[in-house]
Parts: sequence; structure tokens; C-alpha cells
Amino acid sequence: AYGLVAQDPFVALSNILGCIASIGYVVGLLPLMQGNDGSSSTLRRNQGVLLGGASLSLCLWTYFALSKMELWKMAKALGLFASSLFLMFSASPLSSIGSVVSNRDASSILAPLTIAQVVNTGLWSAYGLAVGDVFVWSPNMAGLVLGLIQLLLKIVFPGKKASE
Repeated sequence: AYGLVAQDPFVALSNILGCIASIGYVVGLLPLMQGNDGSSSTLRRNQGVLLGGASLSLCLWTYFALSKMELWKMAKALGLFASSLFLMFSASPLSSIGSVVSNRDASSILAPLTIAQVVNTGLWSAYGLAVGDVFVWSPNMAGLVLGLIQLLLKIVFPGKKASE
């Protein structure tokens, strides 16, 4: 939505494709989500988060579409919303940082995903700086730093399997 309001075809088109891929991933993954005890509480929790997040986003976009808000104000609000979501996504692997450091095992951090995060955020940071869009470069710079922290943890604490 931010890319559409900001009239940036690169941000809009890449995120539309990303949303479609994400929806496909979640649809394929949801049937596999069960607790370790075989219960479906994990599935229900993830369904609730997905439904709540999608509902919040659709309500926000609908509000903006029906409001008489100036386009620049709408872009700023959507940019802040998107940046906040992106930062939560980028930082989520670091929720286990205490466990990684105390156990000296970063096997919970997926190296290919972390490398993809670093490359992706590096490229988007460069693009955002080139076009002067703070809502593109600033969250991506933060995501780049968070990705580099994850890579550092992966290098320092490679995991029990990698070190054996």
C-alpha cells in the first residue's frame, strides 16, 4: 500500500509479488503447524495472528482509501506502519539471542534466511538512499544491522552440529 501511495513502482510491484509468495507460504505451512504434543494450539495461535494482522491492515487501508487525507500524509502513515512491521519481522530471529549466547549455539538461526535478509536489506537500503525515501532506507538499514548481528552470532556460535 505504501508503494502504491508513494507511486513507486519498484516498491509496489516487488511487495505485491512478496505478498503473494508469503500468502502461498503460509497457506502451505498452516496444515503442518502443531504443538510438540500434537495439539493444534500452535495452529490456532498462528491463524489468529494471521487473521488479526490481515484485518488490521485491511481496516487501515480502507480508512485511508475512504478518507479525505492528503496523499503525503497517507504515505507517511503507511510508511510508518510498514516500517514497524518490517522491523518486527527483521528482529524476530533475535528473540532467542539470550538462548543462543547462553547455550553457545546459534543453530536456531537459519543461515540461508539470514544471508537473504542481509542481501535484501542491503539492496533496498541502497535503493532507498538513491531515491531519497526514508521509509525504504531507514527500516532496511536497521534490518541490515539486525541481519549482520544474526550472522555474527552464527559465526561466533556455529551450533553443536557444525562444531562436531
